[in-house]
Amino acid sequence: MEPREHHALATTADHRPRALSCMALLFVLFLAGMLSTSGSEAGSTLPQDLQFDIVREGAVVGRHQITFRRDGDKLVVHSAVKIKVKMLFFTVYRYKQTREEVWRDDKLIALASQADDDGTLYDIKGAAGPKGIIVTSGKLSWVLPPDSVPASYWNMSMVVGKGPLVDAQSGRVIDVKPTRVGEEKVTAGGRQIVATRYRIVAETPRDVWYDASGRWVKLTMAGEDGSVIEWVLK
Repeated sequence: MEPREHHALATTADHRPRALSCMALLFVLFLAGMLSTSGSEAGSTLPQDLQFDIVREGAVVGRHQITFRRDGDKLVVHSAVKIKVKMLFFTVYRYKQTREEVWRDDKLIALASQADDDGTLYDIKGAAGPKGIIVTSGKLSWVLPPDSVPASYWNMSMVVGKGPLVDAQSGRVIDVKPTRVGEEKVTAGGRQIVATRYRIVAETPRDVWYDASGRWVKLTMAGEDGSVIEWVLK
């Protein structure tokens, strides 16, 4: 009995380290898989697409849609705005703009914008160069600082960042400094939320609101005729 019991114990002892090694290996592979999955998910996390009604004097006069997608390590942001204001049966104002921004590691590396502001056309393109963002419009070209942020509202960096603001239509630097007004309740997405309000005092003053996650949820500005125009998040 003694040799047999000794053999059984020896066999168990021989297999235990192997079993533990296999378990450890499985655990490492499982953990690596979890880390890889979570890292992949984090890398593919996108900002939430945004859709706004543009409201003037209680009537919807336009739409603004912003979509986000990944292209490798880049974030591509597409924006489309359409506005049509009517008085009686006549269209008194039209506006249409499409633009695209490309970001890598929270830095702007390319932009493009085409706009028709009631007959006045704008067409700009920009790409990162050795000294900043090289912007072209027709035969003109200029260089924006490398830390520039387009004033396209979806990116909260335009009100809290240190880089200069760039007009999303003309591609020129805007000499303004947004100021924080404070938190307040607003209606966004059909419900009441708390958002932080910022004021941008420019040629056309406007107020913009962001929720706790930094998502753009509201905008108000004055029209040329003194009317109030509001972006209402759907």
